[in-house]
Amino acid sequence: MDALRNILVLMEPGAESQPAFDAAMVLARRFGSRLELLVGEFQDLHSAYFDPMTATLQEFHDSLMAGHRAMLERYVQAAADEGVNALGEALWGTPFHEIVLARVAATKPDLVVKHSVFHNRIERTLFTGSDWHLIRDCPVPLLLVKDPARLAGARILVCVDPMHTHDKPAALDKQLLRSGAMLAHRLEGELHALHVFSIPAPVGVVGDAYIASAAMPPIEDSIESARIAHRDLMTAHGIPADRSHFQVGVPARDIVAQARELQVGLVLMGAVSRRRLERWFVGSTAESVLDRLPCNVWVEKPKSAK
Repeated sequence: MDALRNILVLMEPGAESQPAFDAAMVLARRFGSRLELLVGEFQDLHSAYFDPMTATLQEFHDSLMAGHRAMLERYVQAAADEGVNALGEALWGTPFHEIVLARVAATKPDLVVKHSVFHNRIERTLFTGSDWHLIRDCPVPLLLVKDPARLAGARILVCVDPMHTHDKPAALDKQLLRSGAMLAHRLEGELHALHVFSIPAPVGVVGDAYIASAAMPPIEDSIESARIAHRDLMTAHGIPADRSHFQVGVPARDIVAQARELQVGLVLMGAVSRRRLERWFVGSTAESVLDRLPCNVWVEKPKSAK
């Protein structure tokens, strides 16, 4: 990804605020992007619930969509007032993620932006079913907005895996670091990179039996190999030592801890392939991280997946 020319912004019907729009505006002002504001709606209600009660299904549909279009017009005008070109589209249908994916296929945006609610009290993000579908299936980068005010001027943390575990292609680390560097430059942020090396389990599975892995190198050698691979990757991308972070531990725990310690505003993570299932996953570890991160999250797939 070399630029953000077109950004698809997923608006929330009936919401008093639109954090995804706020975040997209931050990016649009920095990148000169064009915004496409999309709101999706579907309500399967009995006529007794219509307002007024004598309204027909078509009248109810038209009234609801007219409200959404009016909302979009207000945000399009707000963008224009700040010199950002935007257009709005209200679509009726379900499920929402399929509407979004069809729109992505049709308009080919460089980024999709969606609001995701984070609750400090329970330290979890309230991801919807559509969120998870988009995390796994959206072919372009996906920005999950939790705090739009922390995009500009904040630290940016790129999660890398130079040992290429879990089917993660080597090129994805480089791709994420390039995206992170571009975002840090345009947003006037500070780029950091992290690799949490998880020590492999010293067992293998044959049928129903667990056996020791005789070919497994000593733990110290594995850690040193990971450290060297991480250092070489950082050197190749010009990441200084004080912004390069290497840990041995549990990724699902330590990525979140590092993000909190650095007070980052944006975390970049890569999705990995599960070829046998013919779909894309962020991975069980990263999905746990996504749930617990209090900051904005950028999910990106290898370019070959688009």
